[in-house]
Amino acid sequence: MSIDSLPYAVRVAAENYPVTLYTSADCTKECKDARDLLNSRGVPFAERMVQKQEDVDELKQLVGDYFVPALKVGKQSFRGFEAGAWNNLLDLAGYPKTAPYGSKPSGGLAK
Repeated sequence: MSIDSLPYAVRVAAENYPVTLYTSADCTKECKDARDLLNSRGVPFAERMVQKQEDVDELKQLVGDYFVPALKVGKQSFRGFEAGAWNNLLDLAGYPKTAPYGSKPSGGLAK
């Protein structure tokens, strides 16, 4: 899905506050919950699978240590999955509270 086809509010939020989800291969339930929350709100996001040392270093710089899932919204970040905190970050960035009717999940790793 291209950014141009997104609803205006989502497009503006995504341009100003891009979302990145950091996950790892051994993170199953919490990372799935994190993906589900973003998709339920129709938030376009990039998912970074932490695999190499440079990924670990980037995550440590972002949230202070190696901990997944982690969420980055614009310049703000949050370590661990906590729906209330994640929703607050997304609300502040202007993302809609629910995905628009008929929209498909917009992010995550390709299956």
